Amino acid sequence: MAIGFTVAAITTSKIVPDKGLTKQSQPRVKVQRFGDGYEQRIVDGINNITENYALTFNSRTKEEADDIIAFFDTKAGVTAFDFVVPDSNSTTTTTAVVDGSISSSKNVTLSATNLEIAVGATVSYSTSPPISGTPTVSSIAGTALVLDTTQNISDTTVLTFVNQNERTIKVVCENWSLGFNSQNFYSIQTMFRRVYEP
Repeated sequence: MAIGFTVAAITTSKIVPDKGLTKQSQPRVKVQRFGDGYEQRIVDGINNITENYALTFNSRTKEEADDIIAFFDTKAGVTAFDFVVPDSNSTTTTTAVVDGSISSSKNVTLSATNLEIAVGATVSYSTSPPISGTPTVSSIAGTALVLDTTQNISDTTVLTFVNQNERTIKVVCENWSLGFNSQNFYSIQTMFRRVYEP
């Protein structure tokens, strides 16, 4: 899965948190209590469930830790950014253009980098010849993908990738802490809060 967030200005680009991400949810409810113990409850506005995500980034090099902290600094707890979270009821879709024909090969090169494509994403396209079966992405390295089955795909074909079990939400990061582990390795702990905006 492609869980994490994208930092366009750094080499690694996709920042993936450590395993163990936790989500805390709490509904906002208006309650009117009466003297006899009776109470009435209604939801407090639309999108009334607050969501907080606790994340850690352990054993990161100083360079990567500095890049993550710089990203949080530029957002300043005000500007929201996209965060991909696990969600078994959702999928995300992205398209990419093939850079160079392939014939009876599992190796595909794309014309763009930093695409939201996850290992396990299913691949399809509508041009002729049609895709064989339902291939999935086995591995990703920059613009190079390896599929689980051999394909014949023409140059400049537009591929559609469907990432299963994930959803992109908007979050803000309002606080974070940096810890020094040992030698040149650092750890970051933070909390993302979901916000509802375009």
